[in-house]
Order: sequence, then C-alpha cells, then structure tokens
Amino acid sequence: MRRAGLAALFLALSVLAAPASSLAQAPSAPWRTIETAHFRVHYPEPFESWAKRTAGALESIHAQVTAYVGYTPPRPIEVVVADPVADSNGMAFPFLDRPYMVLWAYPPDVESSIGDSTDWMDLLAVHELAHIVHLTRPRNRAGLLEKLMPLPIGPITLLAPRWVIEGYATVVEGALTGSGRPNSSYRATVLRRFAIEGKLPSYGALSSTGGFLGGSMAYLVGSTFLEWLERAQGEGSLVRLWKRLTSRRGGDFDACFRAVFGRAPTDLYDRFRAELTAQAIAEEKRRQSAGIVEGEAWQRLRGATFSPQVSPDGSKLLAWRAPARGEGAIAVWTLAETPEEARARERREEDERKLAEDPNEVADRPELPLPRAPRWKLPRWNGQVPQDPRWMPDSRRVLLCRRVPDAGGVLRQDLFLWDVEGGGVTRVTRLADVSDADPSSDGSFAVGVRNRFGQSRLVRVDLATGETRVLDDAADGSDPWRTWSHPRLSSDGRSIAALLHEKGGWDLVLLPATGGPPRVLARSAVGPPAWSPDGTRIFFGSDASGAWEIVSVDAAGSEPPRELTRVTGGAFSPAPSPDGSATYFLELTAKGIDIRRLPLPAPPVTALARDASDFPILPPPVVEPKTFALGEVSAPRPYDALAAPAIRLASGFTAGPSGNSYQAGVEGRDVVGRLGWQALGAFGNAAGPRGGSLAAAWDGLPARLTLQMFSSLEKPGSQRLVPRPELDEQRWGFFANASWSRPFDGARVGAEVGGGWTRVEPGSGGEFSRTLASGRGWGRLVRTRGRSGFSLSADLEGALGETEGGFWRQFSVGGRLAGITSFATLGISARYGDTGGAPTAFDLFRIGGADSAILPPGLDRNRIVSPALPAALQLGPRLERYRADLAFAALPLLLYAERLRAWDPNAAAARPGAVRVAGAELRLERLVPEELRPDGLALYVGVARVRSDQPHLATTQGYGGLIYRP
Repeated sequence: MRRAGLAALFLALSVLAAPASSLAQAPSAPWRTIETAHFRVHYPEPFESWAKRTAGALESIHAQVTAYVGYTPPRPIEVVVADPVADSNGMAFPFLDRPYMVLWAYPPDVESSIGDSTDWMDLLAVHELAHIVHLTRPRNRAGLLEKLMPLPIGPITLLAPRWVIEGYATVVEGALTGSGRPNSSYRATVLRRFAIEGKLPSYGALSSTGGFLGGSMAYLVGSTFLEWLERAQGEGSLVRLWKRLTSRRGGDFDACFRAVFGRAPTDLYDRFRAELTAQAIAEEKRRQSAGIVEGEAWQRLRGATFSPQVSPDGSKLLAWRAPARGEGAIAVWTLAETPEEARARERREEDERKLAEDPNEVADRPELPLPRAPRWKLPRWNGQVPQDPRWMPDSRRVLLCRRVPDAGGVLRQDLFLWDVEGGGVTRVTRLADVSDADPSSDGSFAVGVRNRFGQSRLVRVDLATGETRVLDDAADGSDPWRTWSHPRLSSDGRSIAALLHEKGGWDLVLLPATGGPPRVLARSAVGPPAWSPDGTRIFFGSDASGAWEIVSVDAAGSEPPRELTRVTGGAFSPAPSPDGSATYFLELTAKGIDIRRLPLPAPPVTALARDASDFPILPPPVVEPKTFALGEVSAPRPYDALAAPAIRLASGFTAGPSGNSYQAGVEGRDVVGRLGWQALGAFGNAAGPRGGSLAAAWDGLPARLTLQMFSSLEKPGSQRLVPRPELDEQRWGFFANASWSRPFDGARVGAEVGGGWTRVEPGSGGEFSRTLASGRGWGRLVRTRGRSGFSLSADLEGALGETEGGFWRQFSVGGRLAGITSFATLGISARYGDTGGAPTAFDLFRIGGADSAILPPGLDRNRIVSPALPAALQLGPRLERYRADLAFAALPLLLYAERLRAWDPNAAAARPGAVRVAGAELRLERLVPEELRPDGLALYVGVARVRSDQPHLATTQGYGGLIYRP
C-alpha cells in the first residue's frame, strides 16, 4: 500500500504536469492533426513526413498489440510527435479518460540501448502502445469510490512494480518487431556479463534507477524474467496475470502473481537469476577454453564510457565519461609512461620471460593500480553535457557537440571547440542540429550527422563559418528514414567510413568525402568505426558472432571481416594509436565500461559457434525483420484544441496561520497544452479565502494569455494569531494577463503585463471599485561546470491603479544569488518596494499569508506571500525582504530563514522591527521529473518558527498547500 500510495501521488502530479511540459515544442507552433480509426496524431508542421509515416503504420500496430496483450482500449488514443531535447525516447500516459503517448522523432544511434530496430518509428510506437493497452485495462466492476477518484488510471498502473510495466512493454516490442531489446546483442551482453560477475540485480533492485545501468534493468532483466515465466508456465500466463490484477478479488501484485505462477515473485526471480548465472558461467568457461583475447586493462572505470580516441600526436587519449547518473564529461589522459607504469611493464616483461622458461617461477605480483586520473576534464556546463568528442589535427583542441536551446526552448545539437590545455570553449555552429562530427586532417571541415524533424542526413560542416552542406540526398531513391551514425574521415580526406541503419540493421559503409552512394563493407555493427593509421583497414565493433567483438575489415573490401578479440562482456569502439602499434577499445563490465589496449597487428580470432540454446545470454538467431502494413490516413488538418479535451476533477488547499481553505472543482486541457481551464470552488474556516474562480490560459500565441474571474471572501480579522479586521473584504472581479519568455544558453528572460478590475465590499461597510494595471520583467543567468556553479536572477514589478477614487503607484525590485553544488543549492535574496500616491489599506504591501489558486497573482502583487505567517502581519507602503535558503539535491527538502518588514516611512511611529522566520519545507512537487513539472504547480508542507516585535508574536507554525493554475 505504501508503494501504491506513492505511485498515486506521482501520477496525480503527472496528470497536472504532463500536457504542458512533456512536449517542449511550443503549443503556439503550427500544429496539425492526422486521424486514423483508433488514433489522432498531432505534430508540429515540420514533422509532417515523419508523422504521416508513423500514422500509416499505427493501425497495423494497434491490431497486433491488442491481440498480443488481450485487450482493446475503447477510446481513441492521442499521439503527440515532438523532438524536444534532441534525444530518442517516448512516453505513455495510460489515463482511462484520454490515453495518449508522446513519440520523440529523434532517431537513436548505434550505441543506444534502443538502437537495434527494424524501424525506429515502429519500435517506438509498439513499445508505447503496449504501455497504453496493458495499463488502461480497467477494474472489473469498479466501485463507486474508484469511479469518483480524480486519478483516471487503471489498477495495473497502481499495483504492478516498475519492472513489470517496463519489462512487459519490452517483451511486446521484441515479439512484434523481431528486433528491439529482447532480440538484441545489447541485452544479451548486459545479462551475460552481469551474471558472470554475480551482479544481476536483486528482486528489490529490479525496479531501481540507481547504479550503472540501474535504470535499464527493468527493461533488460525484467523482460527476460517475464519471458522465462511464460516459458515455464505456458503461453497466455502473463495475460492471466493482467486479468487477475484487474479483478476485484485479485489482491495486491504478490497475491495475483502467486495465484498465476504458484510461488512468490521473489522466489521465482531467485530461481531465474540462478539459472541465468549458471548459463552465463558455462559460456564464460567455453570462451576461456577457446582462449580469451582481450589485450590488457588500461583503465578500469565505473559508469559509462564512450568515444575513446588517441590524439594525432599520440600523446593523449580522450573519452566521454558518465561516472554516475546525471553526470557527463570529456576526460583526457596523457599516454606518456609514468615511472610506476614503467616498473609495472618491466615486471610484466620479466614474468613473460620466466613463464617461457618455467611456469612455476612467475611471481604473484599485484596489478598496476587503476584507474588513472585524467589530466583534463570538460564537464557539462549550464546543465548540458558535451558529447561525441574528436581530436582536431593540432592535438590541442577537441571538436564536440552539445545541446543548446532555440527561441522556443527546444534543445538543438551544435558543434563547439574545446581548447584542452587553455580551457576555453568556442561555438562553431548555431542551431545546425549536427552531432557525431569528425574533423578533416587539415582542420578546415568536418563530416557529421544532422538529425532534424526525425530525418538523419550526412553533412559537411565548414569549421570556420559553421556552414553545413548535405552529402546524402533522400531524393536519390534511398530510404528517407535511414539513420547515419559516427562518420569518420580517412587521413587523406577522400573517404568517409560511417555506420548506416536501413533495412533492419547497422552496416559499415564507405563513401566519397564529397558524397555519393554508400558501399557496404560489413554488417552487424554495434559501435563506431576507426581508420588504421595507413588508411588500409577499418576497425569497428561487431556482433556478427553474437557477442560484441573488435573486428578489422579491409577498406578495399577485398576480404571478409576478421575478429580480433574474444571477450566475456562486450568489446566495441576501437581507437588505434597513430603509430599503429595498438588499439584501445571499450569493454562492458558490471561496474562500468573499461578501456583496454590490444597490441597490433593482432592475429584473427575464430568466431565461436552458437545456437538457439544460448539465448538469452547470446541473442537469438537472426530472423527476417518484421514490418507493419502501411494504411491510408486522413488529410492533415489544423490542430483543434477543443476537439478532445480531458475534463477531470481538480482540487487544492492551503492550511496555516492565515486560515484554511480547500478548493474543489473541475479542469480541462487539450493534449498539446494550448488551452487549459479550471473552475474551482473554495471553502474553509472564516479566515481562509472562500468563494470561486474560473480561469483559462491560451498558449496559441507567442505570448501566453490568461484570464481569471473570481469571487472571494477573506477575513483576516478572524485569524487566531494577529487579527486584521480592517482588511476583511468580499470582492469579485477579473484579471487578464499576457506573459512571454525567451531562453538562451544558460539564461532566460521574460516579461508580463496585465490589468484587472474588482468590486470590493469591506467588512466595515460600503463598497468601492479597484482598477489596476501591473507588469513584471525578469531575467535569470546560470553558469555551471559539472554540478557546481552559480545563478543570478533579478526582477522588477510595478503596478498603478485607482482605488476608491484615489490614484496610486507601486513598485518592487528584487534579486537572488545562489551557489550550486552537487549536494545542495544555497541562495540569498533581497527585495525592496515602495508605494506612492493615495493608496488605501487594500493597496499597501502586506507581509504574510498563503497563496491561493482562486486569486489572480497579478491582481495582488502587493501581497508578500509567506505561508508560515498570518496574513498582513505587517502593513505599509514600503517593503524590505531578505531571505536565505538551502535546497538539497537528493531530497525535496528546503531550509530557509527570512527577515521581512513593511512600514510607513512618513508615520510618526518608529520603524517596526523585522519579522523573523526560520523554517523547513518539503517541496513535494519536486517528486515529479523536471521535464514533466509545470511552472504553476506547488505542493508543500512545512514548519517554521516565527518571531515579531511589532506586533508581538513568538510561535511555531505548521502549514501546507497544493496550488495549481492552468
């Protein structure tokens, strides 16, 4: 129940968050819609070709997925096509009232765990649709309470652990496409190596996202375990489990599992893990008997490693490193032999000599300590990770790619140059969507891959101007959806070796540097190629034998590929030294990806035979790729935000010393997030806001438009701690607002303007009108390297209006400076404000009180929200506020201290002392992933110590709130 409760909380927040922020392509973009029998496909206009191709296959995919899973959702399924962060991914939101899935069009490269596919569009659609069909199976005979729940989700979503949800979609992905992770050498390599090292995750860790490849285990090991269960219990046993989970008498997941499979999931998983380990160890012994050929360990590393390369002068080696989740940096080591390494080499040579003379004479010497520390590092900066590093000819600079935002906030790939020793980074291209770039031997140009609107193209980039030119043209009759990866220029600049995905697999191809039809040199590639120094051979990673091995192929294509390694894990990404004496390469282990060194020339290794019994620690035999029939789709039409709104229950609350208020109502929004609205009624104790509100937001223009009409009754005079009867008011009115923001690389600026009118009935009697216009401008700068850095923000707010016939004006200005570390962020901020003209008490700065979703924020900029304080604890035309806060990175915990003061500088009385607040908050909205979290969501609980001299107050108060605005 505890896990289910947390899942319910997460999904409740996701219901609020997903439509507005999971897309990143602006809702104001020219979106269009294609309809089929079971789907409505929505996409920005530049993605039309990709969307049409995907929509054409969806009906065939739907028929096969529903038949396989054994359920057909009754509602149309919304599909949103996007490319928000230049990455390959998808998301499924299995809401019973409006299921929808988000498909990111960016194609995966060869080293991705999802790079093995017949077709990326089909693989992605099958996996996400499997989630929808699997998880929208409703409860049989749902009770009244379930029907009234604000969470429109099915019982499998709440009851099944993550490994079941992701593992089953992966099973379906493999069964229906004939490719994907279940049929890939990637899954087999991970299972085999982790099992050999005794590092297969425990049942409790199977759903975890921590550790090396921890987030992938639900897909890789989870899918394998489910396949094992169905083989043991018989076909259809998994479908029986899903039906049991939706039965009212099924119980929790463990009870349903035992009813179908006879034993607890933990017990059967332990048996599965034991069998898999035994199979992997038998394979290890088979390989050892045939002879392991893996060179020597040069660098043992934890976490991910990619893109190794030796500098052209042979003095340095670089690689992309991600030691832990969320980290990423380019590391550079020197290759000059240290005294310790020289002594270790001499000992190895002595051991080899003694071994040749007498095997019993070899001393038991400790290995050379690894890893070595890199000499230079380029970590992520401004939150974005540098990737795909390649040496420039001078061996001092590195060409790399990194994501940067465009004007709409969409992240795009661009090229940069890093001066390794000097540390400077300069930008080469601007919004070119280019990655995987390899420079020419004279440094004048590079060849790279441009992925734009779901299409992959090989391009040439002028490194002086940043200009790009396409080298392959889909108009030549080739597959328009083929994918390029890791192009590499020969030393003479005449030829390009690259990996090309079309017709169901990755091939090593060769083509002229000026462009032209590619020639296939070898198939079954799993990693980037590398030229030999003399340009006669190409090294690359291949899984032709079932395991990842380093392979050498003649560049002229006059002889078949030759395997050079035999490893127990997976060898890939060769990096030959310029003198041709060795090649460095990567090998997968259970702790990370190591760097190894293989002397050259290396004799060829005979590939080991394999058969179907080696599955799953080796991939299954290659089968004919499965494809889906392409059907007719409707003509595209402009997107209609009113076509399929989701109307759901909405709720919120605020509780604290300013009173308790509870909100309930309904809200709606379209799937793209262009139109959102909310109707709330509020009730509570006498002090808390009561009344109602109708709010709407329109994102169909570059500026966001909002309109809120409301009626509220507030009685600060009923507060228990500091009554303020002079501020009791009944009011109704409206406020309209327009807001705009623009992201930059590590910065954002924004502005908003609005105006409103209210009719106010004070508690003291009478009534009057209040009319105002307000505006705000703000900017934020973030500068980080790795997980450390700083942020600086500033804003200016202003308002002017007329209240009860008197004109007034008001402004406030504030700033915040924060230091950012991997552990926590420490921020300090200050604010100053002043009021002029003839304001009433209702226009002055009020310190204290909680925010409320039924009140428009632009109408009450004079209210200084602090939910630990009673409303209007201090009141005056002038304001000072100072704050320090500490937000922890790994916990949703915020510690803070504040000093606030509002006063009348013209009054005869002395300026009051500051109100002091020190407290702690749990910011529970941070449990929602950042990419799904909207700006208008706040969910918090806190406790604070409050001290004030005027009025006198010394108390400890608890408070909380859930606030969401459309």
